[in-house]
Amino acid sequence: MIHYIIWALITVLYTPVFSALYRYVWKSSDYTHAYFILPVFFWLVMRKRTVLREAVQQSDHGTNLTGLSILLVGIFLFIFGSHYDYRFITTLSLLPVLYGMLRYLYGLNVTKILSFPLFYLILLVPIPVGIIDSITLPMRYALSIVTETILKIFHYPIAREGLLLSIGQNELFMGQPCSGFRSLVTMFSLSLVYVYLSKGSLSKKSLLLVSVVPLAVLGNLIRIIALCLITYHFGEEAGQGFFHNFSGIVMFLFIILGLIGFEYSFEKNKNA
Repeated sequence: MIHYIIWALITVLYTPVFSALYRYVWKSSDYTHAYFILPVFFWLVMRKRTVLREAVQQSDHGTNLTGLSILLVGIFLFIFGSHYDYRFITTLSLLPVLYGMLRYLYGLNVTKILSFPLFYLILLVPIPVGIIDSITLPMRYALSIVTETILKIFHYPIAREGLLLSIGQNELFMGQPCSGFRSLVTMFSLSLVYVYLSKGSLSKKSLLLVSVVPLAVLGNLIRIIALCLITYHFGEEAGQGFFHNFSGIVMFLFIILGLIGFEYSFEKNKNA
């Protein structure tokens, strides 16, 4: 009974944190993927419920001191982050709090079983805006340079000034969404689960996960070039309207099909 009370208290403790993340942080940043992290986490835990039940019944409390120490670190991070209104640290504290509590209450075996779901929660942690800008700004510049170079090869009247692309009589500004960071993180989050559940060697899983990055970058580059061409031939309204939104779906399909293709190639080479 005491275990349920403890978990209820942790839920009450973090409810305001997730409420603030849901209402403000995730909506205002490239973190829309975070909405499905918790549901996926609970689904991953539920998949292990039979094994967890057995592990809890056979739990060994010989490592309570380690679990308690990690739990205290997590609580300290929570208090520090809450006091200074630093959501990065407050949200990050959830990981040591959960890990420490699980290890303290149920032992090492249970924490091993839940190691991946717990690690997956790190994707909830909002990266500070300054770090996001330092990542997305070079990505936007690189995409604009490559887009200009490719379209010039095909003799399109395109010019670049910083992040502003001028093609014909139209202009396209490479804003933060154009960096592809949101798509990259979202696809990485989904691919992480896909790779975790897939069968195969560690090297195969690592290659599949690494392949998400070039696929996302290439997919976003194709998207930007297509937007430029649509804008050039059919006007700014066409480029910034339906196609702008629809191109995101096409990009996701490109990445998913690319992952399936990579996995097929790995299996084919393995059986050759």
